Amino acid sequence: MLPEFPHGTTIHVVTHHGMWNMVTARQEGQFAKRIGMALAKQRIARNFTQEQVAALIGVEQETISRFERGATLPPLLRLIDLAEIFDVPLDALVRAGSARSIDQAIGLAESLNTLSEEDRVWVLGWVTDMCAKLAAVTEGKK
Repeated sequence: MLPEFPHGTTIHVVTHHGMWNMVTARQEGQFAKRIGMALAKQRIARNFTQEQVAALIGVEQETISRFERGATLPPLLRLIDLAEIFDVPLDALVRAGSARSIDQAIGLAESLNTLSEEDRVWVLGWVTDMCAKLAAVTEGKK
């Protein structure tokens, strides 16, 4: 049985490893915003302007602005171009847009790799404590 969605909800059906998943327009919009934030972060880290990036991939500056705001989800070929310009793996941009815990864990692990062992231990302890506290709060709301 399929879940019920409010009238007018756009549903996209996506296959993933042989399984069907429904993606609402809202989820797609959230994904676009997270991808956009990742693109803006990469562009700023490399001291590029939107105009420079647009010129490199042959689009208007407004297109880059729309990507970064999450107003438009970049097509796959544009994401590949952007990953090459920013010198990052394509999956890093896609993972940044993901709400899946495994993708977020990979991103967190990459951030932890930049720290000393002592700092990693401290951060891991802090994250573990925060997760336990948030889980308790969530459980209390049920």
